[in-house]
Amino acid sequence: MPSVCILTDSTAQFTRPNFPGHELVYVIPFIFQPMGSQERKGAPTAAAARRLIPPTVQEFVRFYTQLSRNYDTVLVLTLSSHLSPTTGNAQEAAAQHSNHASVQVVDSQTIAVGLGLLVQAVANAAASGASLQEIDRWVRAAIPRVYMLFCIPELTYLARTGYLTYSQARIGEMIGMFPIFALEEGRLTPLEKVRTQRHLFESFQEFMEEFENPGHIALLHGAGHTTLRTRPLRTYVQENFPKTPFSEHAIGPQVAALFGPQSIGLVIMENI
Repeated sequence: MPSVCILTDSTAQFTRPNFPGHELVYVIPFIFQPMGSQERKGAPTAAAARRLIPPTVQEFVRFYTQLSRNYDTVLVLTLSSHLSPTTGNAQEAAAQHSNHASVQVVDSQTIAVGLGLLVQAVANAAASGASLQEIDRWVRAAIPRVYMLFCIPELTYLARTGYLTYSQARIGEMIGMFPIFALEEGRLTPLEKVRTQRHLFESFQEFMEEFENPGHIALLHGAGHTTLRTRPLRTYVQENFPKTPFSEHAIGPQVAALFGPQSIGLVIMENI
């Protein structure tokens, strides 16, 4: 019987479907809940009418119970605890879990492809027979080496999660700038504002120049961002990091519910 399996949440986005160890990975889903008219009042877009609801403690307990029938250990790797209470729910459920399998919860401090890359690497290690102690040591060393930038033009989404007030968000959207945030230790930190998408990609390029030989680079883009518009960035990566895998991904619905469907993200994972 395999000793370790991985449980992640549905904000994770993987760079390829059949990565080594994918059969050891299980996904606990978020659900979408329509927002009431009062909640929608400050949000100008139709997509803002959905709230992302994290898995509950009871749902985690149910998953732990099911997985404990086939595995000795469940390693739970969740999105940043500063973006959602999911990690706390997973930890509370682990304290309640009484089956024979042990449960270990790790806050990834990231989301989307950043979380997916960590899960893929951990699954590969588990499939290769690594112990929980080895996997845990590796993933905790890898977490600080995953870097993410997000351009979030629809600031009302950040108002809904408490990062901004609705008045700040509306003023920011009226200005028409492209605000760029870094995900640092799991928190969104404002970096700069740019005026055009060309300037945005130039900022992404400047950020990539800080790395010599990254293990993976990924671009996340939302609705309305075509292949033609992202081609200069892809060309830059191919010319400057020819040995580094590069992937492009549409932002998943869970991440879109947090940051808005027009968001653009850059993910860089260093080699460990």
